[in-house]
Amino acid sequence: MGLLCIFLLIDFDGQIILGSSSMARQRILAEMGYEFTIMTADIDEKSIRKEKPEDLVTALAEAKAIAIMARLQHTDILENVACPTLLITADTVFFEPILIRY
Repeated sequence: MGLLCIFLLIDFDGQIILGSSSMARQRILAEMGYEFTIMTADIDEKSIRKEKPEDLVTALAEAKAIAIMARLQHTDILENVACPTLLITADTVFFEPILIRY
């Protein structure tokens, strides 16, 4: 899915908000030549639980997006913006399957 997002950005002509403090994500966008604003979400990631890792990263990214959108309503970042705005949030989870033998 990450590559799909990059390809979609190729023709994007609007404001980009990166909802992440990840240096790697910042570097990727900067190396692609995009200007962007950084906003981080103040969420309790440990309170969000899902069984499948892919469900967990989706839930975390959605929670970050909701928190940032709520903050945007109380700032002037989006005021006087005549172009589309893209909010990018993501998360990464590392896991190792555990084999239980009986």
